[in-house]
Amino acid sequence: MTDPKAKPHHDEAAWVLAVLLGWAVPGLGHLFLGRRNKAAVFFVCIGGLFVVGWGLGQWRCVNYNDTLLFLGQSLAGVLGFVAGAIGGRLVETVSPLNPVPVAAEMGSLYTLVAGFLNLLVMVDAFMVANNIQRPHQQQAAEGGSK
Repeated sequence: MTDPKAKPHHDEAAWVLAVLLGWAVPGLGHLFLGRRNKAAVFFVCIGGLFVVGWGLGQWRCVNYNDTLLFLGQSLAGVLGFVAGAIGGRLVETVSPLNPVPVAAEMGSLYTLVAGFLNLLVMVDAFMVANNIQRPHQQQAAEGGSK
């Protein structure tokens, strides 16, 4: 998968820092690796999706009490933990007289998708830091498709 002639962009431990930075703030790992445009796109898209979902859920859809859902939402990094701290204080009890609004369910879905998209961005930061080529890059390097 890796090209033995290609040199890594950074030292061997740089991927750890790139992935951790990418987890903390979407796109920060790519900024560390010198990919400013990708970093800006990831920050705006993933951060925006998370904030829009959080607002759609009336600032209550992210909380620590729903452990499995929060695990996915926390993949968005600091945003997930800040939203969890705020949302935990705003949560109302859900009962047949006080059902969960549909917007809150959609907000949960948006924030969960933002977390999983950030997981994909962290994998991409790992691949960039280790100079791992994707299949379409390998074909281009070989001179086209076979």
